[in-house]
Formats: sequence, structure tokens, C-alpha cells
Amino acid sequence: MMRAAVVIPSRYASTRFNGKPLALINGMPMIRHVYENAKSAALADTVIVATDDKRIYNVVRDFGGEAVMTGTHHLSGTDRIFEVSKSLHYDIIVNVQGDEPLIRPDMIDNVIELLSDHRAGIGTLKKRITGQEDVFSPNTVKVVTDNDGFAMYFSRAPIPFYRDLMTIAKDGHITFNGAAEHFKHIGIYSYRTDILARIAGLKDSPPERAESLEQLRAMYYGIKIKVGQTSHETIGVDCPADIEKVEKWLNSYS
Repeated sequence: MMRAAVVIPSRYASTRFNGKPLALINGMPMIRHVYENAKSAALADTVIVATDDKRIYNVVRDFGGEAVMTGTHHLSGTDRIFEVSKSLHYDIIVNVQGDEPLIRPDMIDNVIELLSDHRAGIGTLKKRITGQEDVFSPNTVKVVTDNDGFAMYFSRAPIPFYRDLMTIAKDGHITFNGAAEHFKHIGIYSYRTDILARIAGLKDSPPERAESLEQLRAMYYGIKIKVGQTSHETIGVDCPADIEKVEKWLNSYS
């Protein structure tokens, strides 16, 4: 049986929301929400916060969590979790973003289970989009999968483009003329340990640079990404206003 470690990359500095991991959500630091949700995953053997800031490290240790200090030079969360993975002995590393306080334990279990397919090097999730606003928003990443559930492409654009159901006005505005199915990408990843090491050594790719989507690097170099489907909603915290959205959601379903 494959053993899995959840690593939560978390940094203090942010241009849009400095100190974000320590922002309080219903009186509890956001990083604790993420950590405790991850700890409840049945298939996670351990959960570790990877940070380059002592303030985050101390908060995690104070509430009884496990944290490790990493270098300050990392350009991405993937680089940070790879540093941590080198000192671990697990078959699967799960990257749970530190700004996803609504992540559910079964979502983590889902991405771990996806790697039971030996063809998959990475596992991730998608959710059906129910509003047109998300389809056209470049902040909502869309994904198209093949018949076996493997990613064909990720994009900030509305993919697939329903030629017979969508109309483009002269000003470029696009409207639907019928029902169309789109899926948004949920940014949680499971990696086989050897695949994570391989990705860390790869150069960025033209699609990745164009879309500013790191997962396109893996696809560019032939690494297969298996995509599971979830019905759970997530709200990533990018700015202070998002805290209120998360609290409203938590209070509605508590």
C-alpha cells in the first residue's frame, strides 16, 4: 500500500495579502483550518506545513501541528514541497495550498486514490461550473479531460469552446445560446515522489508561460495528470475580502 504525506506550502509575504496564512477565520488562523482538515483525511499518513517564516512555523507548532522551515528562494509551492519531500520517505506527496481553508478531507483522499492508476504521475480535481461568470473569468482555471479522466488541457479561457452554443459579439463579448458543460480546476495535487523530483528539474514551457499555469509544465513534458471530480466548493483566499466569503460559507453550513 502506498504511503502519503500532505505538505502545505505556506509563506508570509504576499503582494495582495501580507500575512495571509495567519489571518483569522472565525477566530482561528487560516493555516490551522487547512491543517486540521488535512489531518482528517483517512489516507494521509502525515501532514506538514512547509514555510519560510518563523511566525507561521511558531503558530503551527503552538496548536500542535508539524511544521518545517524551508529556504526563502523558492518561486513556487511545488519547489517548496519538493525541498521537504527529499527528507521524507513516502510514495505520494500531496500539495494542499495553505490558502484553501475549505479543503475537505475526502478531496485529499480522492487525489491519493487517483494514483492507484499506474499511468498517472499526478492527481488533481475538477468541479462542474454552474455560473457563466466563472466560465469567462481568467481567475477560474478550466480543465478538459479525456475519456479515461486524464487532463487534455488547462486554461484560463472558456474551454471547450462550444461553437454552436456560443456567440461572439463585435465587441468580443461571448454569450451562451444553450446549455454547455465546463469544469473548473481545483488546485490540489498528488504526486508520485519520483515525478515530483522530475518536475522540479524541468524548465518551464511555452504553454505554462502563456497561461501562467504551472501544471502545464508537467503535461508539456509528457507527465499524465489524472483528474477526479468533486461536488465540493472551495474558496481560495487571495485578498482580505475573501475572508468574509469563507466565514459566510462556514457559518451557513455549520
